[in-house]
Amino acid sequence: MDKQILKYIGQDLYKTHILKEWKRYIVFLTRCHFHQSQVGDLLAFFEATPLRQEMLRHTTSFVEQTTRQFFYKDSTWDERMALVKNHIGYLETVLNEDALAKLYARGERIRLWEDVYEEKPLTMELWFHGGQRKEGCLSLVLSLGEDELYQIMFWLAPAPEDGLPALWIGALQGTPNSSEVIKGLTKAFFGYRTKNLIFYGIRNVAAALGCQHLYAVSNAGYYAMNHVRRDRKLKTSLDDFWQECEGHGCKDQRFFEMPIEEYRKSMEELKPSKRAQHRRRFAKMDEITDSINSVLESYKK
Repeated sequence: MDKQILKYIGQDLYKTHILKEWKRYIVFLTRCHFHQSQVGDLLAFFEATPLRQEMLRHTTSFVEQTTRQFFYKDSTWDERMALVKNHIGYLETVLNEDALAKLYARGERIRLWEDVYEEKPLTMELWFHGGQRKEGCLSLVLSLGEDELYQIMFWLAPAPEDGLPALWIGALQGTPNSSEVIKGLTKAFFGYRTKNLIFYGIRNVAAALGCQHLYAVSNAGYYAMNHVRRDRKLKTSLDDFWQECEGHGCKDQRFFEMPIEEYRKSMEELKPSKRAQHRRRFAKMDEITDSINSVLESYKK
């Protein structure tokens, strides 16, 4: 285990001139010391190629993620180690080096779709930064101008039942100060809620990356449940939303399995008064699908 690299990582993660942060730095090094074999294995994984080395130098949280109980409730060291390696390993098989360098070596965003609302750009982008590290290894962010409206944190790893590629959602978060904007966007998208809009985006990301399964963390499985009272509830129920989106609980009660393709009612199933609205909505959704597929195709190997 390279202690110099760990010191660099720790000093990048924590502002060691602040006492509270310095204590976190010491705890980080201590955890690494007591799990030398596992941490050494992870460092060797990132040392294996020049691109991975660059990725770790910029995205040092990959190591911190394995040392803390992130991603989902009761995650173990070995699970978190495998999760990080599987995520990077799978992306390497699908996307080219430019995509990986943008996301993890340079901290840039990959814009998947854009529109305009009230003369501001409305965008969906893949992005990862330290503030998202507790719930995933990559995020899909829906923004209006400079304001982030929703973000879905996720990782890529094999499905437990058949080993096929899967996208795992660790969190769905929205901003608490944009209710009027959300109402306006819902109207602009012909009654399609903004929360559903970003979930539609992640479904398309999963499909475009070749995933055969889509899982989403439940209320009980959310990582923060490691640290809260048993009687404390999340501010917004994830379970309710997953069920609205045709999800069903897994044998592992920490997750729901979600259909990757969203069900669409046929025109015959809709009231005549609703058909024009849904036709326009479906056309907009098809634009999003085409854009996401086109952008990700340009980054594929």
